[in-house]
Amino acid sequence: MKWSEDYATGVERIDDDHKMIFKMAEDFCIALDDGKGDSVYSVLLDFLTLYCRGHFGFEEQCMRKFRCPVAEKNERAHQTFLETLSEFQERYDANGYNYNDARELVGTVDRWLEDHICRIDVHLKHCVNK
Repeated sequence: MKWSEDYATGVERIDDDHKMIFKMAEDFCIALDDGKGDSVYSVLLDFLTLYCRGHFGFEEQCMRKFRCPVAEKNERAHQTFLETLSEFQERYDANGYNYNDARELVGTVDRWLEDHICRIDVHLKHCVNK
């Protein structure tokens, strides 16, 4: 997926973070297609975990501050995504790099971009602009 201004939340830091995750997902997909997944997979897992923890916390604060009606749904979705990342990390720690896991992670991130950022996070825009 590519970033679109349609996905903007009205909070510059959140939108910049989202642009970064769109770009990172695209770059990782290219690395997989180029046969370099084994050299970047662990970096991707570490990055996603750290990125999400910091980003999610800030985004949740903004949703509460602006009284966004999907704030609780957003927090639950964040927790679920972090649990999913943890499962990928556990499989990697136990078994090392696995191409099928890497492809599954790409699919998971793509679904997250489509289902979460493009359908939940965008609600913040209406609250910020009030």
